[in-house]
Amino acid sequence: MNDDEITYWLELCNDISENVEDAIDTAREDPTLNSITKIGADGTPTHKIDEYAENAAISILEDSGKSLILISEEIGTIKIGDEDAEAIIIMDPLDGTTNALKNLPCYGISIAIGKLCGDSDLENVSLDDIEVAYVKNFPTNDVYTAVKDKFSTKNNKLIQVSDTIKAKNATVSTYMYRTRRDLNRIFSNVRRMRIMGAIAVEMCYLAEGIYDVFLDTNAVRVLDIAASQLIIKEAGGFITDIHSNVLSSQIDLLAKTTIVATSNSELQKDIVNLLN
Repeated sequence: MNDDEITYWLELCNDISENVEDAIDTAREDPTLNSITKIGADGTPTHKIDEYAENAAISILEDSGKSLILISEEIGTIKIGDEDAEAIIIMDPLDGTTNALKNLPCYGISIAIGKLCGDSDLENVSLDDIEVAYVKNFPTNDVYTAVKDKFSTKNNKLIQVSDTIKAKNATVSTYMYRTRRDLNRIFSNVRRMRIMGAIAVEMCYLAEGIYDVFLDTNAVRVLDIAASQLIIKEAGGFITDIHSNVLSSQIDLLAKTTIVATSNSELQKDIVNLLN
């Protein structure tokens, strides 16, 4: 992407983010906000707050005048505009739904963008094709962005991962659901653990050097990490699955992957050894 294209897409991300945040703030007056309205296109329950967020995002995209392919967890894959799509947008309009419902200050939006050469190009798109990434933590107003092969920022300032190279010194974040015995050796061999419940935002904490490791051994949706994985890479981080394969998953609503995101390859080896 050239500089004008980068500026356009990042400004569009800001517009989407602002509209979603406003919609969520307004929606808090709805007494049924916590209700489950349907099963989303990704197969998980959709809360009413998720619908408010997604509808607010889609309205900005529809007004943009661009022809796009949108992949979002509630509505699925849709075409916006009449011409051949010039870009794909992979979006989680509300990362950390439970946190948002409980007013825990770690939730936001995740947007990843890649260029397309027409609608038929969609089937060839992978994580490697993401060129622009945007994540915002709504309660803190912190905005993380990245452009492939260029930069990774927090609030327009360059960020960099930590220099921690040993698990015993690492602060590790993970996503857990019920018992995860495969993580027992991690718990007992790292310096400290954190579990916040907002994957995209937490991965950005790794990118800025607050965390040293982010793990999901149970398989995370590619949709959820499409933006934050680029932010980590451009901040100097290292990302693989639990088998040390570099992530290159195809972009698909239902695609999943395990993830070991670390500040460097040496720390990754230490963490994977503990997992094994």
